[in-house]
Amino acid sequence: MAMFMSYYLADVRTPSKLKNCLIIAGAVVFVGVIWEFYEYAASQILIRPIYDNFGVRAYFIGDLDDTMNDLLMDILGALAYVLVLFRSRTKLIR
Repeated sequence: MAMFMSYYLADVRTPSKLKNCLIIAGAVVFVGVIWEFYEYAASQILIRPIYDNFGVRAYFIGDLDDTMNDLLMDILGALAYVLVLFRSRTKLIR
C-alpha cells in the first residue's frame, strides 16, 4: 500500500514532502485497521459454517495481544518506509 501511495503522490505533485509522508503512513495504517476488522468479522461469521460444512475448526483472529502486535507492526512498517523515502532523494515524494 505504501508503494502504491508513493507512486500516486509522485504523479499528483503535492508540494509538501511531510504531507506526502503522513498520507502514505495513514493509508498503510488504515489498511491494517480494516484488516483487523475483517479478521474479527470472519471469526464471528465463518467459524461455525466452516465447521458444519467441512468439519474443520478455523481460527481467524488471535487475542488482544495479537491484534495490538499486528497494528504496531503496521505502524512501524509504514514509518520505516516513510523514513526511507523521506531521507532518500528519489522522485517518489517531492
